[in-house]
Amino acid sequence: MCDNQYNDFLGGCAMDVGSKITVLRNSQGISLTKLAKISGMAQSSLSYIESGKAQPTVETVNKICTALGITLAEFFADTQEQNQLPQEARRIINKLDKLTPRQLQILNDVLDEWISPKGE
Repeated sequence: MCDNQYNDFLGGCAMDVGSKITVLRNSQGISLTKLAKISGMAQSSLSYIESGKAQPTVETVNKICTALGITLAEFFADTQEQNQLPQEARRIINKLDKLTPRQLQILNDVLDEWISPKGE
């Protein structure tokens, strides 16, 4: 049972956060060793987080999310909502967050051109 505001802020008990990280990591076929390397974290720290023995800070969860190619918002979003989008679509959406407003406009124009029927 969670009994402090810290756990409530992270969206549940440390075990819930750790379990979610494990599920996301496994769904992408990433080993704990590889996630440690990508995130720049110690493998032992990740193991403690995944097992619920350590409570990650928001900064740590963000670092892990970045390594997994998702945003914090996606991590804490409703799981059912996340599952509605294919993984490739989620990866593309994550990349959009890194574009400038001008780049987004150009991309939008290109997509409009590709999607619109010929002759319009």
